[in-house]
Amino acid sequence: MEKLYSDIIGTPVFEDDASRPFVSVKGVVLDPEMRGKLIAFLVNVARRRIISPIDVLSWGNVMKVHSAGDVTDVADVLRVDEVLKGGVKFFGAHVETEKGEKLGKVFDLGINNKTFDLRRIFVAKSFLGIFRHDNRIISAKDIVEVLADKIVVKDGLGTVKEEVKGVVKDMAEA
Repeated sequence: MEKLYSDIIGTPVFEDDASRPFVSVKGVVLDPEMRGKLIAFLVNVARRRIISPIDVLSWGNVMKVHSAGDVTDVADVLRVDEVLKGGVKFFGAHVETEKGEKLGKVFDLGINNKTFDLRRIFVAKSFLGIFRHDNRIISAKDIVEVLADKIVVKDGLGTVKEEVKGVVKDMAEA
């Protein structure tokens, strides 16, 4: 099943046998060298605390882990620390084709909640940061490379247009 980044943020985290959450997810860390593999859940940004995917027992509307001891410091997981220091980000990153055509910015991500792989990125151009247009859904397979300032995708990503058949009638007339 696929979870959207916008739905992941704020997910309550429970200990396996607890009735109340002890923390919530504030962000995710994706590995740019592994085409967006999720390598950590950020639960405290200021104190740089994370939960590794290997510690997650189940992940649906809520996340369950063995215990609160599964929350560790970023410095304890070398790869997570390297990725955060590298400054590479997926959410909000500019997206371009290999030829340099600007497609917009990433406004959401689709992540498989079983394998923790990035499945697709949702890209759109925006006007004043409020109005989105020219929306695209790009598969993670089409990502060529992830740089600190942009994500480069394959050229020739076609636009799918829907053909409207028939005439639209005004419901008030019917």
